[in-house]
Formats: sequence, structure tokens, C-alpha cells
Amino acid sequence: MSDEALYLPDGEVMVPSRLVTSPWSQTTSHGGPPSGLLARAIQMVTGDELRLSRITVEFLRPVPMAPLAVTAAVVRPGAKVALAEAEIRDTSGNVLALARGWSLRERTDLPMYGTDAPPLPMPHPDTLPEPDFLISEWTHFPIDAEDLRLAGGDLGATGRAAVWFRLRVPLVAGEETTPEQQVAIAADSANGLSRHAETSEMLFVNTDLTVHLARRPIGSWVGIDATSHWFPSGRGLSDTAVYDLDGYLGRSNQTLFIDEAHRAARPQEPDDPHH
Repeated sequence: MSDEALYLPDGEVMVPSRLVTSPWSQTTSHGGPPSGLLARAIQMVTGDELRLSRITVEFLRPVPMAPLAVTAAVVRPGAKVALAEAEIRDTSGNVLALARGWSLRERTDLPMYGTDAPPLPMPHPDTLPEPDFLISEWTHFPIDAEDLRLAGGDLGATGRAAVWFRLRVPLVAGEETTPEQQVAIAADSANGLSRHAETSEMLFVNTDLTVHLARRPIGSWVGIDATSHWFPSGRGLSDTAVYDLDGYLGRSNQTLFIDEAHRAARPQEPDDPHH
């Protein structure tokens, strides 16, 4: 497979490169790249006059390392606000992931009430070294597909972490990846960055991803400051502040299914959302 992009278009389907592979399985995709595909699909049907403001992705099944069909439609059209839906299906027609996204008209001439967003609390990525200890058994996302700069915490340890992400290749070959797509891709890594245990001990699967954008993102760097909250009930939440180089951008959350790793050792069922 070519590594010139995360996905290569082939007629009506998107063919994944090995760069989208999950770090947990060589046969499935990480959740970030499919989230980017869904954001792209929504942007394509809503047009250039509206900007994506909120997207919620639902992971229904593992996304395989195989050709994918991506479709989208506007379900609530409007000149000021619009709601669109998008789906990813496998070649058998099974829905693997779906998303809804609100897109809003953007203006620059409105007065500012209250205070602007706080200044960037994370060090600029240009001042941070690239991690040199990220070694994996196979090519996978995000390690081999994105530039990472650690801005807080420790990638090799558990707990809160702040990281800058930037794609090394386009989402789709021959296209420029939009900042909104970059955010959707990066935000899905929050639960792994802010884990409270290693995958050998605990399972911490996100069933969904929601990203709220308070303004239009700028540039290719996306900063996420991620915290996860795990509870004895087996439920959890990742709570993440999102930044670009201009400062605070918005927020993302993931619903987390928590379990002991040995309980998850059985074969995955078809509707297991683990990705």
C-alpha cells in the first residue's frame, strides 16, 4: 500500500494506507482517520459558505483495513446553519461509523462581547523536540502518520497529557486536508493519551467522539490537552481542550467503556465498537 496519504480514492471507495492502522490490531483502523473522512464528507455537502462547528462520530463496528464507502447528505439545509449526516460502510454495506455535524455561517464583522479566548497555554510546537522513544511493532496511526510534540505530561506514562499533532501526509491523496479534518483526526487520540492504565491491564474504548469548534481552526497544528475520568461503574469520559496556534479553539469529549483487559480477551463480536 502507498503511504502518500491516509486514503487513496479508487472510484467510489477509499482505500486505506497502512498509516491508518490501529496500534492495537493490524487488521483494523485507528478511529482518527475515519473521523477525518466523516468530517470531510460533511464539509463536501455543506459547501464553503458554512463552517463545521460541531461533529459527533458514532463508532458502530471496527473499521477494517479495507476499502470503505463514504456518503453524506444535508438533512437540515439553511443559509445560516445546516445539519448534515455522513456514513462509512464496508463493501458488504455494513455501517461501520456515522456522524452528524452542524455547520454555521461565519462572519468577521460582529462586535466582541465579553473577553476573547485566553492565550495559548501550551508551548509552541516549534519550541518542542520530536519524541524519540516511540517504537512500535508495525506501522500505525498516529505515530507513523503525524508529527507529535509533547507539551505536557509523558507519552510513556499514564495521566493527563498535552500534545501537538500535525499530519505528515494528506487525509486523501491529491487533496488539501482542512483544519477541521485535522481536528477531528487528532481529537480521537485523547483517551489513549490520558489513559490511567496500560492496555495490558485495562480496556478503555471510546464509543464516540464529539468535537465543538468555537471558531474556525487555522493551520495544520492541532493541540489537545486531554484528561480522562474513569469510574468503578465501567464508564468514563475523556475531556479535552483543543487549540491551534492562535489559542483556544474548542472542546472534545469521548464516552469511554472501561473494563479489565482479561475480560476483553475473548473474540470481538460484530457490533463491538472497539477500533
